[in-house]
Amino acid sequence: MKKTYDLRCLLFEITSRCNAGCKQCGSRCDTTGEDILTKDDILNTLKDIKKNIGTDVMVNISGGEPLMRKDLFDIMTEVTKLGFDWGMVTNGSLITDDVIKKMKRSGMKTITVSLDGVKDTHDELRLIPNGYEKVIEALKKLKKADFLDELQITFTANHKNVYELPQIYDIMSLIGIDSIRVGFMDPIGRAMDYPDLMLTKEEMEFLFWFINKKNKEGKLPIQWGCPHFFSNRADRHDFFCFAGIWAASVLSNGDIFVCPNVERRADLIQGNIKRDSFSKVWNEGFEYFRNRPLPDECKGCAYEKDCAGDSLHTFDFDTQSPRFCYKRIFKKEQHKKYFAFLEQKYGKFELEEIFDKEDAPSVYIEPGAYEDMRDYFHMGRKHPLSMYEQQMGMVGFKLGKDYVVRYVFPDDGHLRYKDNAIFDQRIIKKAKQETKIIKENYYFSDDRTDFMGQSGLIFLGFAHSHPIQKELTYSIGDEMIHKRLNKMFKGHYIGILINPADDTIGAYIGDKIQQGRLKIIKQVNA
Repeated sequence: MKKTYDLRCLLFEITSRCNAGCKQCGSRCDTTGEDILTKDDILNTLKDIKKNIGTDVMVNISGGEPLMRKDLFDIMTEVTKLGFDWGMVTNGSLITDDVIKKMKRSGMKTITVSLDGVKDTHDELRLIPNGYEKVIEALKKLKKADFLDELQITFTANHKNVYELPQIYDIMSLIGIDSIRVGFMDPIGRAMDYPDLMLTKEEMEFLFWFINKKNKEGKLPIQWGCPHFFSNRADRHDFFCFAGIWAASVLSNGDIFVCPNVERRADLIQGNIKRDSFSKVWNEGFEYFRNRPLPDECKGCAYEKDCAGDSLHTFDFDTQSPRFCYKRIFKKEQHKKYFAFLEQKYGKFELEEIFDKEDAPSVYIEPGAYEDMRDYFHMGRKHPLSMYEQQMGMVGFKLGKDYVVRYVFPDDGHLRYKDNAIFDQRIIKKAKQETKIIKENYYFSDDRTDFMGQSGLIFLGFAHSHPIQKELTYSIGDEMIHKRLNKMFKGHYIGILINPADDTIGAYIGDKIQQGRLKIIKQVNA
């Protein structure tokens, strides 16, 4: 039986004409565009959708600049009568008192107005004389009119404006808008002509920090716009590229497509509303987007399931590879920062590496955690308490595809057994409780300024001992438990196996129980 896909969002380019020349424009719109779609083209498409899909679809009108189309509100009044909710994306420069009256009468529900910095910056980026003042005035009038379900601005962050976001946030808070939508200036459309405006890694980090900080305050919400994958950062948005899954578009020439920001290639166009039924195309087309193959360079990546080649709007279809890659931008820098942190904290340190295999993920154990581990398991000794299997939980964070163990905690004594320790639901419950306690008390500890901080800490897995077995290999029971926990913790689970008397230790990672490169961090005394 063929899988069905619910259409939730339809992006309708009602014109290709625009009165701006924005440097970040994904479709290179300007005043030379034209209105190819007739009123009947638009309404017949929506009647088809109503009949065969339903009206539980948000229609988002865009362009070009939608307000350059003179019959816009005549068309949209009919769209409202058909039973659809609709909204508009606009640069805001053409909004007048008369336009606001027409918006209200036609049943418009939402509006997103572009604002890309304070006065000089916004006007330079959008090339509309006095554009900033026009946007601010329009927002104030729309707020006063009080007929919209959502009054939003969109802020496209780039190298020139990123540090102006706090000012914009304060100004929008005073006006009283409902939300801010933040996106990146990506290498698409006209933006490809301005590579110097692309964000640096540090500027991206600033955005994460600021958005996370403001959303925690719970005042004016900030939403992520067209997203990218950013690993398992605690301050990131949830990543999902919904192009062709629950969103589609009709381009200004009638082409049926996915997100309008995706490269407009003939081999990706699904049809055209002037000759095809949109509902039929939606139900029977979009095969590539719904079953997109994983790029070769992404195969084997620790993030391949979550990222799946990143967003389509920055995908290079000629090379079949992502133009934007979290790992390329952040991974090396993240490790570099971590080692700088270790040097600051411990002075001189060394890494004792166990199992040196180049392509294997690494598991770092910090000095405090390793010391606690050695004490609990009585490593290097045949101690009476260590002659039965014992177990410890591990808390730390991800570092790219690698792991860092920062804290360990013992399991209850009832779990001990000679060579087949008990494992039950109480262990999982305790692991979650202990992780929660560590996170809650982090800022009251001596570690409060540590790398990654409270928000990055997660439960990583268990370390357990095999005191009788000489070789460090999982039992059949260990393998079953490891795979179950790896599924429970969404593919980010590590196990550490210890023989206390022989003072040996090994790490195992993921569903395939791959042996990891264990790296024990040791402080070198001066």
